[in-house]
This record gives sequence, C-alpha cells and structure tokens, in this order.
Amino acid sequence: MEYDAVIAGGSFAGLAAAVPLRGKRVLMVEPHTIGAVQTSACGTLLAVLEATGTMDSLLQIHDRLLLHLGKRTFEYPMPYSFCTFNYHVFCDRILAQSDVEILRASVLGHRGREVITTRGIISAEILIDATGWRAALATDSRQQTQLYVGRSFGLETTIPTSDDSLHFYYDPRHLQRFTVGWLFPVGEYSRAGLGNYLGRTQLVETLSSFTRNEFGQSPDGKHGGYFPYRCRPASTGDVFRIGDAAGQCIPLTGEGIRPALYFGAMAGRLAQRVLNYEINLPNALREYEKFVKQHDELYRYLLIVQKVLPRLPMTWIEGIARRIQRPDVLDPLLRWYWNVFNPTAFAWNAVATSRSSASVRR
Repeated sequence: MEYDAVIAGGSFAGLAAAVPLRGKRVLMVEPHTIGAVQTSACGTLLAVLEATGTMDSLLQIHDRLLLHLGKRTFEYPMPYSFCTFNYHVFCDRILAQSDVEILRASVLGHRGREVITTRGIISAEILIDATGWRAALATDSRQQTQLYVGRSFGLETTIPTSDDSLHFYYDPRHLQRFTVGWLFPVGEYSRAGLGNYLGRTQLVETLSSFTRNEFGQSPDGKHGGYFPYRCRPASTGDVFRIGDAAGQCIPLTGEGIRPALYFGAMAGRLAQRVLNYEINLPNALREYEKFVKQHDELYRYLLIVQKVLPRLPMTWIEGIARRIQRPDVLDPLLRWYWNVFNPTAFAWNAVATSRSSASVRR
C-alpha cells in the first residue's frame, strides 16, 4: 500500500497535521477509534476551538483562575478565556476537516519510507510521528531508554462538582512532592486530577484523598498517562516528530494541546509543500527543525522554573503568587503565554483567524 503521507497517531498533533494535507492520499494509523481514548484534561484557550472550527465541542468557558497554596488562595482574572471541551467531539470535528484514510493498527517502526504496522507494511513519501511520548514510528530499540527520561505523569477522574473557575492546587504537606492538583469544571461535573513532575505513577491513593478532602467526593473512574517535559529531536531520519513524540508539551504548565496543534499544523504544511514539489524533503525537515528550535528558550526557561519552584519554601511561593496578582505583572505574562503558540498560527481558515485574534481582550 503506497500513500503520499502516513501519519502515525490520531490525537491532537496527528489530526492537526492531516488538515493541511487535504487533497493528498494520506493514511492515519491509530490503534483506537479517533477520539475514543482520552488521556488529556482537555482544557485550553477558547481561541483554540475557534481557530480549529471545533466550537461545538465546548463544555464550559472560564475567565478566572484560582491558585490554592495550602490554606491561601490567589485569584487571577484572565485577559482571554480558557475553556474545557469534549475530547471525542473535538477530534471528530477536526477529522471531518481532513480526508485521511484510517487504519486501525499499531505502529511497530519503520524501514526507510516503509511503515511497519500490526496489519502490514505501508510505504509513503512523507512519514509523521504523532504517537505520543513513545515515538513508536521514529525511535528504535536502541533509543527506547531515552524515552523514560524527562516525563511527568498525570492521573485524572470525574466528580459531580460544578464551578465557574479553573483551580490549581499545590500543597506538599498533603500531596506528594513535586505534585500539582487541578479542577477543570465541565458543566455539572468537573475533572479533578494530579500531575507529578518526576513521573511517579503511584497517585491513585493520593488522588482519592485529594478529591475527598477538597471536594467531599470519591473518584469516578480514572484516566491518564505520561507526558514529556523535555524537548526531543524534531525529526529522526526522514520522519517528522510532532506533539509528545517530540517532547513539545510545555514544562511547568503541562499544556500539550496547543503546541501539538501548532507544531502538527506546521509539519503538515511543510509536507504539503514537499508533495507539491515546492521544496524537497531534506529542506522541509530542516525548515521544521529550525521552526521548532525558535521555541527552545521558552522550554528551557519553564523547565528551570518547574525544577526550582517546588523546592522553594512555601512562603516564597506565596510571595511569587502574590506578586503575579498585580495587573502590571499578570497581563503581560498571560499575553506572552498566548503569543508563544498563537492560535492564529494553526487556524484552518481566515474567519477562524479573525475570531482568534479578537479573543484577546484589549
């Protein structure tokens, strides 16, 4: 089976790469039904939904963030809206904007431009790895040990609690060290979770204690997994790596959706240019690597903060949280955070681009 492009992985990054490749013969290799396996908390900027034409996946809009540090709570009004959304609907809507073929299979690796799957071998001119932190398409057995370095781990549940704000929790006396909690309301329910920066997976009991102590509720099911906080190669050989396969989840905040869409769309556009004979593959890969490298400073800075901040005394962390409340600090900080992966960069059309730009309130 020969294709113009094979995209391994059918979540945020893979779907974003597929949309610019409309009109080409593209195969998406994914072991599960698209949108069926949620591992994300599914919270992002409202402008992301506007830019991708997925507004009908919206569950709730949030204009305020509360940071709970032990018994102290700090409130942060947002200059733009965040939101929570339905993962299945979001993925389904982006999939509908592409015209990929789907192969329900797992990727085992590749030889040159041949992709080895559990259902046979497929060849393509362009290979894109969006398989998550395992990077199943781009890595081989000699590189597997590197994948276990620089990973965080998150575990999330759903509880019958409603609210109008996003909540984050840090209290090393009651949570494990280097562990952050969150509450993302989704209407009548909320997603409550914990993320451990050191990649420790023993969070089940801690999560149960967290939901009982903070909300008086017991967990109702659990989902989660690893997510990298350290950048990995943007390409391996002739393979584009996007999303978690390239370690593009943002350190400290753990945000992975927006960078996955951002870098995924860029990889898809460059692949389209290769297939249109506007650029050759080696130059496209170099251009993608250069584009990714432009963001290295952000990742280095936030990784330092992720490593240092949890080691500080709680009184120091409270002092930092208090200072960030000042409008002259908070507004520039959040506008910078918006512009790092501006949703207009992956908007599918001009209307979406216009709406996304208008979402930052002046």
